[in-house]
Amino acid sequence: MKKLFSNMYLSLTTKRKKNIVQKFNGVLANAKNFIVLMPENEHDFLDALEVTGFLLSKKIHVTLVANNLAMHVLKDKSPYRLEEYFPTDKNKFGFPKRKLVNRLKIYSYDALLALEKEVSPFQNYLADKIQTEIKIGTASPGNDKIYSVQIANGENAENDSYKIFLNCLQLLY
Repeated sequence: MKKLFSNMYLSLTTKRKKNIVQKFNGVLANAKNFIVLMPENEHDFLDALEVTGFLLSKKIHVTLVANNLAMHVLKDKSPYRLEEYFPTDKNKFGFPKRKLVNRLKIYSYDALLALEKEVSPFQNYLADKIQTEIKIGTASPGNDKIYSVQIANGENAENDSYKIFLNCLQLLY
């Protein structure tokens, strides 16, 4: 019930973007500052680090937003700027609290990547509130209002979804 309400709220409050024809070849070439919304599952978190490693190889500043349960995986001297959130940073409907959103809005970003495989009201709300030139996330109903680029994973590609995401990201460079 909570998830249904969260999805309904997001679909009603997010503004539909105008249909603008956009070329995506090389759209990330000038992006120097990324914010990456990491998955909450620790196994998916580890798999998603392959995508963030690609960004580091391009000499890009990467800010990781992850929950405290998965953040321990990273070493103390991480090449990322880390933004950790706790269960208390979510309200009773699963959305981030205003304090967390304001903390992330302090910095400016060129691109946003949302790496959660399934629909996440938490990540969708953050992606909607953070201002970036391009927002990339997984394809699912209703995400067209939030993400300018959606990457679809086939039903059989559950284990390879981050490799597919990485391949699509490489095509955008």
